[in-house]
Amino acid sequence: MIWSSLVSAVQLLGILVGVAFTAMVGLGLLASTFYRTERADEPVENLRLVIPTVAAEHVRPALVETIEHTVSTFPDYEVYCVLDEGSDLADELVARDDVSTVVVPDGFDCEAVAKGRAIQYFIEQVVAAEPEHWYGFIDDDNRILDDTFTYEIPHYEARGYRAMNPVLIPRPGRSTLTFMTDHIRYVDDVSIYRLFNGVLGRPYLGFHGELLCARGDVLTDVGFDRDTIVEDFAFALELAKRDVPVWQSATRVSVLSPHDVRSFLDQRARWYLGIARYLPRAPLASQVVVGLRIAIWTVAVTSSWVFLPLWLLGHGLALPGWFVVLLALGSLLYVGTIAIGARRIGGLRGTALLVLTPVYALLEQVVPLYALWTGERDFVVIEK
Repeated sequence: MIWSSLVSAVQLLGILVGVAFTAMVGLGLLASTFYRTERADEPVENLRLVIPTVAAEHVRPALVETIEHTVSTFPDYEVYCVLDEGSDLADELVARDDVSTVVVPDGFDCEAVAKGRAIQYFIEQVVAAEPEHWYGFIDDDNRILDDTFTYEIPHYEARGYRAMNPVLIPRPGRSTLTFMTDHIRYVDDVSIYRLFNGVLGRPYLGFHGELLCARGDVLTDVGFDRDTIVEDFAFALELAKRDVPVWQSATRVSVLSPHDVRSFLDQRARWYLGIARYLPRAPLASQVVVGLRIAIWTVAVTSSWVFLPLWLLGHGLALPGWFVVLLALGSLLYVGTIAIGARRIGGLRGTALLVLTPVYALLEQVVPLYALWTGERDFVVIEK
């Protein structure tokens, strides 16, 4: 009796996770099918690109590559690096003549931590003096792949929009496993994030830090001075509270996938814990939508292949046909997500990597368990 109840409970959770995943991603894809951005004839003139960085030795390769890529791709715009006083690469970055370096002094006091603290200092020292400019913040491993957003800004600014986020696409680091798994970020962007940021124009799901772009007056008004390790998410929810219109850009930003599984888990655990802790301060719509996503993520492991023996050995739940169809669609959606990564790798190797689809899914599904097991978590900067 106890065994049968346990099997039924795990199966029920797994089924609910599968159906919820199908509904959220499927609805996002459906609603976003006809979303297209619009652009002006000329690019924005008053734009600055900002790279907040920990400037530690272990991020040097990615940071230097990002600086060089950004400067060469956008020669008409000033590029800033923002870093803490005493950082490993401080002297090297200050000496560069292709970027303007802003050093956050040790004595700067605010509620924000890590990257949020650096951005808040930049807002107070630079943005406040020229709030009519647009500022695009990019992480120190990002490559902006096109200039579409520079043509979108004048069009949307004239219509009252004040912030935007792009579409993220992963690029491989040293781990093929994390690269393949990371494609869920791309599918999220072209489905449910596009639904909220693009179709509805309200960032109830939050923003990525990668090319978070906003007008200076909004940055000075809303700021980043909040005690959270998910500063980009929190900033976007403040925009949602104030009904600031946003859009999702057609621009794609290449992000470096974590170099190993431990880094992947550390990164995701920070997101999981940070979002869950900030959620009580979110607007009601975000509490519902993001709360549902966090709840699904928390119990997602029950839908993994790890529990397959329970399904085989247990009695199983009798499911109506339409329910089975929904579950099958959810599985196909996830396989399609991984297939994007397989296609980008190409050849027999890419096809062969599809076999590991259950492993990629499990890697995301165990994040809540890892986060709860490791406990309190500060801002984590993974190797790049």
